Order: sequence, then structure tokens, then C-alpha cells
Amino acid sequence: MELRVETFHTEAIKPSSPTPINLKNFKLSLLDQITPATYIPLIFWYSAEGAAVDHISVAKERSRRLKKSLSETLTRFYPFAGRISNSVIECNDKGVDYIEATANCPLQDILKQPNCEELGKFLPVQVESSEAATGRILLVKVTFFQCGGMAIGVSLSHKIADLSTLGNFMNSWAATSRGSGPVVFPVFGCAASFLPPTDLSFTMPSMEFKSQKATMRRLVFDASKISMLKARSASASVPQPTRVEVVSAFIWKCLIAASTSHLGGFTKPSVLRQVVNLRNRLKPPLPQNSVGYLVSYFTVQTVDGETELQGLVKQLRNGIREFSGNYVKKLQGSEAISTIFEAAKEVGNLSKREDIDFFNCLSWCRFDIYEADFGWGKPIWASIGGAGVPNIFVLMDTRDGEGIEAWVGLTEAEYAFFERHEEIHAFASVEPSVSGSYIHH
Repeated sequence: MELRVETFHTEAIKPSSPTPINLKNFKLSLLDQITPATYIPLIFWYSAEGAAVDHISVAKERSRRLKKSLSETLTRFYPFAGRISNSVIECNDKGVDYIEATANCPLQDILKQPNCEELGKFLPVQVESSEAATGRILLVKVTFFQCGGMAIGVSLSHKIADLSTLGNFMNSWAATSRGSGPVVFPVFGCAASFLPPTDLSFTMPSMEFKSQKATMRRLVFDASKISMLKARSASASVPQPTRVEVVSAFIWKCLIAASTSHLGGFTKPSVLRQVVNLRNRLKPPLPQNSVGYLVSYFTVQTVDGETELQGLVKQLRNGIREFSGNYVKKLQGSEAISTIFEAAKEVGNLSKREDIDFFNCLSWCRFDIYEADFGWGKPIWASIGGAGVPNIFVLMDTRDGEGIEAWVGLTEAEYAFFERHEEIHAFASVEPSVSGSYIHH
């Protein structure tokens, strides 16, 4: 049966109190200005309250609570209810789209074998939508399942936010809905103080992604397998690698092997671009609840054909060390614009070259996305959704906070070689059902 997600109601939710006149214009930072106009896609999945419950009245009550608490939360996160105009958000309280939909199946059918493209139906807008630059900043889609379960899909423009901002927003909204626990208050202005907006008289170089269609496949690494990877990856240079380092290096290693097989045994030099949260890297650090696109990146490259785990972990550790030292110092100095321009130019050039493989890693671990309890329990799962982008992988925590789920985007031809790598099956579960052992109900 084809999955159908049908919208039955849409409305604009506005802040419960009007935004004061003195806060009507919100300045974007330089990083907000130059980031591509896309939406962060995140879906939170919630189980039903119980078999004997009247699901329709429960859905109505949940929706009422969500809308009321969203309106109250927007008073704190007031720019999210505005519209972007050039390098400013007009905080005009036009509101966020709140969409309600139904799915023609029980939640269990989705969790049995999640398909990333199908999951995109639970998002309010496509990731690549041009709306992200000039239209609505935040959109929410609440989908009710026949069994009483629900999904809350959220799309937030990268022009003002990164995953840290989205996580803080969701946890603030959830605490307001359930009426207990600390409510997160956002800190505005840090991003623009750190890197003020500028009149960009030049175009920032951009990355080029392969134009082929990609699929996102999910690998799950449980805590015991991550411990084994850490033991394999440890060396005199990096005696205690982190779980993100070992999983990133492991996936990179398997991607290199897949590319070599795909090319009939020829190994191209390989580059990995790793995205980094800037908040705790700056001196002094910015508050964790600072709002904005406060991320940057570093790139590492295979050296002399070194594709073993220890060597790749060492590269990643050297990369973050160099980034946290020299690069961050330049970002906080007078050369910030030229530093960002040169880094973007380098990455733009690397992504266009045919003689190297260029991969992107986003780590969404340790952002507390499983804390979003609106009053009916924490999510049983959190996921991305939508069409894949080639040569990108996203790391997310499993529900227990110990394991890692990796969404890996490759073309079908490349994925066939990637999946055949024997180590993949030794260390990860490939596309398991969400009701698997790593989720505790």
C-alpha cells in the first residue's frame, strides 16, 4: 500500500504577545548571510498512549496544547515568526505555518523499515525549498496515525539557525507544553556580535554537490560496536578517540573502499569535510542557547594512500586541533571575512574536482533532541527525511544516547559497493527496524 500523508488543516501560529517595536528588526550575522538557503529537517516520532483510548479526542487535545504552547514559545523566539528580507529578519509576527495531516497507516509500518525519501512526507517543506531565503522561517507539520501515534516534522531555515538552535527551540516548546521543567530562553545577538553582517560585494564560493539522485540509507552502531571501533582506532597519537571520531572515520574508510571498488581498484585521494559547532570553540565560548548559524568546518585528506582506521582517526583529530587553534583565532580576528572566503573557495574547488572523492560529515550528536517531551512522553525516535544528497552522511544519537545512527547518502551504483564492504555488517546494523533492541519503550 502506498503511503499517503494528507493535510486537513493549515494555520499561521503567531506569538502570544506582540513583538515590541524595538525588536522589530533582527540582524543576521555574516555566517547567517552566507549559508545556503535550506531548511534543517527533523522529525520526532511519538507512540500512542494506549490501545483503548479514543484516538480522535486525544489527537484534538494534543493539537490544542501544541498550538497554544507554540504561540507562547514564539514570544521568546520571536524572529522565527518573522520573514527574512536581505540581511535582516523583519519580526512582524506573521507567524509560522502549522500543518495538520493524517497518515493512512499505523506508526509501526513506518518504523518497521524507514525509507528516508518516504519520511520526507512528514516534513512541512522540502529541504532545498527557496522559501528558506525569503519566506517562512519555521514550519511545523503534525501527522496523526491510525493507531494514535504521531509525528512532529519541523523545518527551520538555516539562515538563522543550526541544529543546536533547533534543539533548544524544540526543548523550550516541549517544556512549555508539558508545563514543567526548565524552559530554555534563547540568547540573541551573539552571532551578529561575533561576526557582524557585511555588505557582500562579492559572491561567496559555494560547494558543488553531484547532480545524480542519491538515496539515504541508515546504519546503526550500538554502544558495544562503538567500543570495539574505539579499541581498533586508538593509537599513541589518539589514545582515547571519541565515538563521533571513530564512527566518522569508519564510514569514511568504507566510502573510500567502495569508491575504489567502483573504479575497478583505483583509489582516488579522498577529502572529508567535517562540520563543527563553534559555540564552545570560541574564546570566550558562546552560550549553548545562542541563536544562529554558528557552525564552521574543517577538511582532512587521506595522506599517502593511508586508509586504515587509526590513520583516519589521527587525521580527524589533527583537523579539529588545527581548527580549534589557528582557524578560530583568525575568525575572531581582523581577517575573519578573508578567512571564511578562502576556506569556502578551497572547499568549493575541492568539491568540483573529478580526481578526488569529496565527502561531507554532519554530526548531530549530543544535541538533546530526545528530550522533546510535550506531555505524552519523549520521542521513541528522531530522524531526518527527504531526498538524499550524494556523498554526505549525518550522525545522530540513538535514543539511549550511547549508540549512533548514520544516514549515508550515495548514488545507487556507489551504495551497491558500499553495502558489500564486509566490515559494515560486522560493526553496524544496516537499515534495521526502529523497534529494534536499541530503543527501549
